[in-house]
Amino acid sequence: MKITSAEFIKSAVWPPQYPPAILPEIAFVGRSNVGKSSLVNTLVGRKTLAKTSNTPGRTKLINFFTIIRRGDSAPGRFYPAKIVE
Repeated sequence: MKITSAEFIKSAVWPPQYPPAILPEIAFVGRSNVGKSSLVNTLVGRKTLAKTSNTPGRTKLINFFTIIRRGDSAPGRFYPAKIVE
């Protein structure tokens, strides 16, 4: 898979703050400090697209990114997600 474009869109806490769901979406959900952001960075071939932290529990928001692969006619959106309680 060749990523041609990847960009951070926004961070959100509540569903009304989410970007419109007009694109296909993928969510990475997992426990604290398991490498969700590192996985995103590895998939897109960039070290700093999704910010990483050594401190467990640091991310409190859902971060949205737009990812475009070579050959795709439409971009997709995916985000490492943490359920906010």
